[in-house]
Amino acid sequence: MPTLAEFLQQAEPLARQSAVPLSVFFAAIMLFVSDWRIALMAFAGLQVLAGLLLTQLLPPEWALLQWVVGGLVGIMWYLSARRLDTIRRRQQNIPWWKPMWRLNPSTLMRLTLVVLLLTFIAIERPVLQVPRLPADLARFSTYLALAGLVGLGLGDRPLRWGLSLMMWILAASFAIHALQVEADTVGILAGLQIVLGFGISYLIIVDGARFWPRPEDV
Repeated sequence: MPTLAEFLQQAEPLARQSAVPLSVFFAAIMLFVSDWRIALMAFAGLQVLAGLLLTQLLPPEWALLQWVVGGLVGIMWYLSARRLDTIRRRQQNIPWWKPMWRLNPSTLMRLTLVVLLLTFIAIERPVLQVPRLPADLARFSTYLALAGLVGLGLGDRPLRWGLSLMMWILAASFAIHALQVEADTVGILAGLQIVLGFGISYLIIVDGARFWPRPEDV
């Protein structure tokens, strides 16, 4: 069983090499897919990747706090979305395992904008220049910022807003930690993500309250 230091020594170079392709993959799923379960799995993958990449800027125990915070936020969103999804499936007689996939104008618009974003990234390769931020992390954070902006424009439900805002916070955290490495900064950014997680969880329930058959079910 490898120690944490040995695991990071093996995983960090791999994460660095595949940072941009994996971030493109995870963010595209979060922006395009309608099923909340698939979107949250992509969110979890992005958090793991971000934690590994942050070890280039922060001590490992601080960088891997991103895993803890991302796990807590993911659990909050999972519980809220699952509660709502269970009632909606019960009302519509949809099996729990069947993906909630809708091919409608909104889905086609999301697909079109995601394709345009990927085309822009492939052609222009934009990079946000931040002092002391390595090139691979600069590309990673730039893509997250652009994907978060597109996600907010496509957001029609609280979960998509939360995923997009979380990408913005991740992008900003790389730039901030490149300029300053302090425990207070790490704590503030982690606390901001937790507050965002609570707020989006509440909005998921409020947004889905129309599916509750009786007030006491809320």
